[in-house]
Amino acid sequence: MNGHPQFAEALALYALGALDSQQERTELESHLGTCGECRRELEALRADTALLALSAVGPKPPDRVRERLLKAVAAEPRMQPRAQKPYVVGRMRPRWLTFAPMAVMLLLAVFSILLWRDLRDAKREVRERQRQIDQLTEDLNKTKSDLAAARDVRDVLHAPDAWPLTLVQVKASPQPQMKVIYSKQKGAIFVLASNTHQLPEDKIYQLWLLPSDGGAPMPCGWFKPDSQGNGMIMHHMHSPGISAKSFAVTIENAGGSETPTMPIVMEPAG
Repeated sequence: MNGHPQFAEALALYALGALDSQQERTELESHLGTCGECRRELEALRADTALLALSAVGPKPPDRVRERLLKAVAAEPRMQPRAQKPYVVGRMRPRWLTFAPMAVMLLLAVFSILLWRDLRDAKREVRERQRQIDQLTEDLNKTKSDLAAARDVRDVLHAPDAWPLTLVQVKASPQPQMKVIYSKQKGAIFVLASNTHQLPEDKIYQLWLLPSDGGAPMPCGWFKPDSQGNGMIMHHMHSPGISAKSFAVTIENAGGSETPTMPIVMEPAG
């Protein structure tokens, strides 16, 4: 009961039908009529009480409850001993001794419920804290991945042997273009495309490196332009040190190709 802890003890006794004080009962019932939180707590306590009926153990009650029980026992009226008859041996057992074990078990049940609910709330809080930790870990890993990608782009742009060139569309207006920066030393290529034409859903633009030794064109990544015709490629070759004579762009099926499909749609200007 985070909102009304002053009713916690009375609410537990009320759930068990053991709240004997008429004043406390009246105050609690009046409060229950206006407090939805306490009504829900009462229903939960009653449900927990039913479960506790299967258990025969419970936590030690607080000292204040023990004192309250002893006061109640002390206030219980004692039976006056009857006149002894010559043939009667011993004395009568006080009546409160019959009810004392029941009262103790009742109090143990009440505080078992309270302890049980505190444990359940603690477990719920632990799960929430673990969820927050997992989310923070996921965000941190994403940030690390973004930083690694940014470092790749920076390294290629500032490589000593970076080779910048611009590709334009073949036999068309020069507006669509791709800026290509290739580092032979790092074996990496960075491409920034703009104003390219939109493609069907199953098509992509693919970049090819044309080796200076006359070998077969080598795939260098692909992209699908956004609604403004822009795109980007950051590609690492299978090994550094590949000399490039030129670059070209073809239109391929989604997922890329191992060999270019003619015609070439973009190549270096000039």
